[in-house]
Amino acid sequence: MGHFGRRAAAFARLGAAALTLVAAVAVLRASPAGPAPPPASQQTQPAMQQVPPPASQQVPPPGQQAPPPGQQTPPPGQQQPVFRAGVRLVRVDVSVTGKGDKPVADLTRADFEVEEDGVPQTVEQLQFVSLDGRRPAGDETSLEIRSQAQAEAEAARDDVRVFALFFDDYHIDKAPQITMPMRQALSLFINRLWPTDLVAIMEPLTTLSALRFTRSKAELQALVNKFEGRQGEFFPIKSVMEEAQLMRGDVRRVRAQVTFSALAALTMKLGGMREGRKSIIFVSQGPPTYLGSRDGNLQDEMRTIVEAANRGNVAIYPLDPTGLSMEARLGDKGTLYQLAAESGGRTIVNTNNFSGGLERVFADHTAYYVLGYSPTRTEDDGKYHRINVKVKRSGTRVLARQGYFAPSSKELAAAAIASAKTLEPRVAGALDTLAERQPGNRPVDVWVGMSRGAEGRTRVVVAWDPVDPATSGRVGGFDVAVLTAPGVPMVPVPKPSASGAGAPVRVAAAFEVPPGPFSMKYTARADDQSAMDTWTQSLTAPDWGASALSISTPRFFVARSLPELRAIRASPDPPPSAVRQFRRSDRVLVAVECYTSTPDAAPVLQAHILTREGRELTELPVPALENGAVQFELPVGSLGQGTYILRVRATLGSEQAEDMTAIVVAR
Repeated sequence: MGHFGRRAAAFARLGAAALTLVAAVAVLRASPAGPAPPPASQQTQPAMQQVPPPASQQVPPPGQQAPPPGQQTPPPGQQQPVFRAGVRLVRVDVSVTGKGDKPVADLTRADFEVEEDGVPQTVEQLQFVSLDGRRPAGDETSLEIRSQAQAEAEAARDDVRVFALFFDDYHIDKAPQITMPMRQALSLFINRLWPTDLVAIMEPLTTLSALRFTRSKAELQALVNKFEGRQGEFFPIKSVMEEAQLMRGDVRRVRAQVTFSALAALTMKLGGMREGRKSIIFVSQGPPTYLGSRDGNLQDEMRTIVEAANRGNVAIYPLDPTGLSMEARLGDKGTLYQLAAESGGRTIVNTNNFSGGLERVFADHTAYYVLGYSPTRTEDDGKYHRINVKVKRSGTRVLARQGYFAPSSKELAAAAIASAKTLEPRVAGALDTLAERQPGNRPVDVWVGMSRGAEGRTRVVVAWDPVDPATSGRVGGFDVAVLTAPGVPMVPVPKPSASGAGAPVRVAAAFEVPPGPFSMKYTARADDQSAMDTWTQSLTAPDWGASALSISTPRFFVARSLPELRAIRASPDPPPSAVRQFRRSDRVLVAVECYTSTPDAAPVLQAHILTREGRELTELPVPALENGAVQFELPVGSLGQGTYILRVRATLGSEQAEDMTAIVVAR
């Protein structure tokens, strides 16, 4: 099999999920625009020393937009530099230690020397990152991970360290003298984790969908206590995948390929979670890359891992559990050295002091520099380019990745085409709102509706629904506080009374505000009234008299049964639902109010189902307005699984008012 054939086969083994990840990472790295800022509730700034870029680098790139409402921009003194990997700017994480192996924190751009393929480069951007494991004052975000969506949102924070433990049981001997010291060292590593750290554990047969990030030391410890090697052990079979392995005559080669493919998928997964540094502790005696047969070279698989690590800013720390021993053990230490050297990690090899090596993982992840330079080369060649980073100060030790794979002209062109396919702003806004409200991102789904109140004010209604308790934990209450003007303290909003005896209160707040911006602070509470999650949302109340035509926020009512549907239709003011993910068996009603400046005007209201790209699918039957209001059915049972947009549009002569709401039909 030729080079390209072997490489294609390697990618095929990663599976569709892994390929999607690497494609997403490639597009992000090659995109000319920086990453969108996180929501205000997630914008935390670790302690850092920032060296400003030269004046030529301070102008924002064309097309960079201001953050949307509800997202805050840090003050200029706290603004982090945007590093873009690709041909225009290469990003390198560098650990610099001095006497006593302590981090050196006072270096400037002039202290660094960078070469690419032996050619000196100019360091244009430099940032020193220092973490302490503490949350900023006033941040009440729950540390307990209640869902994997929450875990990935936490991983995107700059003040959170992200680790993954890869237990390569296929290439570890099953022996007490190996198992016991290995478990002890990993237990010490787990005990030293900060409360904010996120950790996942993976084995060669673990799928990405089964990968779980957690902060529970008890959960991690239980997995470590059960782990032992299986090198050379073919029975018992752990899965049907291993049955297929045994049908091949070259089980050793197949298992090495499985390990490499799983490690590549994990690297791609971590690389797509955020820009900052991530680390993998690869526990293995070393999968072989040269097996002595004609097709025994697995360097293409190694290249896939290294390429994903370099693109995704992932450092790999191989740990050989055999330690120092006179016994001859099967394994390829060359694989371990190569993974560490080419990803910017360190090897924990030929030593019985595993804890000392794992301590360096913490240190490298806690204090490091991020430097950026624009390559002097002009060709986008898609080749591997070696990087050599030095520090002029004597007595220092430098650790950085040794190179990267540059995107080719074809890859950059494809990324440019993909990034050019932008959605219409209102469609993109609806999808962004849906993404923020997906079950798992918060313990509750929240809906905020606005309608015209008395004397030109806006009536605001906040409704909530708990997500699946199996993934988020039981929600015992939901509080809302409102801030109507800068400098005014948040004022708690009393809950409306329950609609019936014993009925849960799903409408959390109902109040009126004047036209203009205001903010709301939400707190989801457990049964013991402890805060499960706290976040803030910035909104703007419209000036209803400023236009001749306007509509309220559409209200959704969901019935799971026929009696529920009858109750919704019979109620003069049923409580709206906050969920926007429906089953095909649900009956969903939508209510909208329409306002005009002329009392006797008769606007026409239409509703359409659009694809997630904004393409019109079908028009829904909508009755005529009655006293300025209308209620119609959203036929989710007629839609296939997927994401759609409901567009509600009112027309009066040349005036139009519309709202777009993204929904998901699950099954």
